Amino acid sequence: MREGAGPRSLVAANIIGQLGFLVVTGKWPQPPSVGNTMRGVDFYSPKDFVRVLIHGARAFEARQGYVPRLASPTSFNEHIFVRKFFAPLPVPSLGDKLTAKDYVKARLGDEFLPVVAWVGDDVGGLVAAKPPAGRYVLKANHSWETNLFLNLPSDLSAKRDQIEQRTMEWLTSKPGYDSGEWHYCIFKPKLFLEEFIDFNGNQTPDDYKFFCFHGKAWVIEVDVDRFTQMRTALYTPDWTHIPVAYAPSDAPIQRPQPQNLEEMIRVAEAIAEGMEFARVDLYSDGKSKIKFGEITFTPGDALCRFSDFKFDLWLGTLFKEGSHEPFQT
Repeated sequence: MREGAGPRSLVAANIIGQLGFLVVTGKWPQPPSVGNTMRGVDFYSPKDFVRVLIHGARAFEARQGYVPRLASPTSFNEHIFVRKFFAPLPVPSLGDKLTAKDYVKARLGDEFLPVVAWVGDDVGGLVAAKPPAGRYVLKANHSWETNLFLNLPSDLSAKRDQIEQRTMEWLTSKPGYDSGEWHYCIFKPKLFLEEFIDFNGNQTPDDYKFFCFHGKAWVIEVDVDRFTQMRTALYTPDWTHIPVAYAPSDAPIQRPQPQNLEEMIRVAEAIAEGMEFARVDLYSDGKSKIKFGEITFTPGDALCRFSDFKFDLWLGTLFKEGSHEPFQT
């Protein structure tokens, strides 16, 4: 099918029509955001803004099955899509993993931060720094799925070529630019070496993701075996299981309630305070230890499809402040 003859052109026409409606109704263009915030519409040139918006809408429609509504989002993923382009996000960007650590330190101190042994721009600097022997994760501050698990010092020589190739790819990439996640593109890419969190022995620690709306945690996603065969469970803050998974997926799993659940909620809500929405990721041994992972404003780039659309709709209602009914299956 040639370009412009099928559904792709229909999505583009739909988005152009929606933008025209926003113009006619006086909702767009809006004045630039003020204070220490920025929006996608402020970041992109007008031409790139329309191009990226249409590109993102096509990906959304292919994954979710409908074209996102810009003026009246209802589902969670629809809200996330609109936020990418129109929501004022903090600047300096908390999408920067290193800036996010400073933000958490200012609110909660060092207690919940994994030790960062080195920050730099190239592998040569890492070798010269001679970090103490041990297990580490080498990461990029501006992207996702940029993780290299290393045993030092041996891996710096045995895997030097692989490390240099991977990190060069990370540092020269612009993740998020073409999809609307612009907030990963407004700061300098850097590498950092973080001590491996050994809550789970040699396996990666369980990852607790707190969906916080207006500073309150409403849903907790638990990811286990993230880098091998990831499985996911969803819970309410009182640890009521939500029988929903990401589609396509096996049946949702269940996990025991962590002993330090109340403390994890306190930490997540302290980090998310003052934000309309943020997903706060924490690692824990489920007993007493907690470490901060990252802050995410656009989870899954609005492309994570839930197995139950009713849950997507319910989660979308939480963007509105006030009391809400619990999710009913």
